[in-house]
Amino acid sequence: MLDRETSWRQGDLLTSDGSLQLGLVESLEDGRFAVVISHDCDIPHPHEPCIEVIVADLIGDARGDPQLSHAKNPRRLHLAYDKADGGSMVLELRHAEKRSIPRVEFGQSASRFLEASLSDESKRTLKQWLAARYGRPAFPNAFENRLAKRVGKRDVKSRIARILAPEARHLVGLFFDLGEQRGIEASDGEPYALSISVAYDAIEGGPGARESAESVVRQLRELFIEAYGPPDAATEIALDACEPVPDTHMTLADLRRVDQWRLEYLSLHDDEHGGFLPDGVAPA
Repeated sequence: MLDRETSWRQGDLLTSDGSLQLGLVESLEDGRFAVVISHDCDIPHPHEPCIEVIVADLIGDARGDPQLSHAKNPRRLHLAYDKADGGSMVLELRHAEKRSIPRVEFGQSASRFLEASLSDESKRTLKQWLAARYGRPAFPNAFENRLAKRVGKRDVKSRIARILAPEARHLVGLFFDLGEQRGIEASDGEPYALSISVAYDAIEGGPGARESAESVVRQLRELFIEAYGPPDAATEIALDACEPVPDTHMTLADLRRVDQWRLEYLSLHDDEHGGFLPDGVAPA
């Protein structure tokens, strides 16, 4: 029964047997887990007709891919579960694998997998990732087009990806501030005045995270000057500021002013690099 006393929570895993009975997996040994993604309050609510789950793959690397952790990619997530025996396991979730199960069928057939659970931090990551799918910001088309400018063999977006990839483990967000041009389609010759904050994990990352952020900042400054020229002469994008920022120093006021940048076109190719950042949410 899925009533007010149910123990089911968002992030819980179904057993292989329950997943098989509900038609979510093909066999008991296929290495996939169904993850409950319905909100805690929706699971027992009688007016919610379905329970939503994502069928996730168990991946071999217990650490996961840094570019797919902390909700950095809006379509794929590497989510770490704590095992009861003291170890850990990482699942790869994809929005394309979402399923809706009639609540009556779920109540009759689903059983919880008790050998692994989410930490509070991992559950926050799951919530951010679910929210980011619909909450990510849209930048002006003219701004997006200017970021697609080719510099050498690659465009600016893909070069940003190459800068971020080696440091992804320590970074939690790349924030763009367009100021009063946030929703403006700038005309030809009118540059966007851009400020970038490279947010890093100050608590877990320590000095290494600061160094990673500083390295990214240096490379971004060089890239934008190469692509668009110095700020006082730029006609497309003028990089007014680019600074490393510890995530502990970002306020709610800061987050209301800026938007997180996500490499949208990369995230469309799930088998390639994937986007780097989540959007529309504060860092975990």
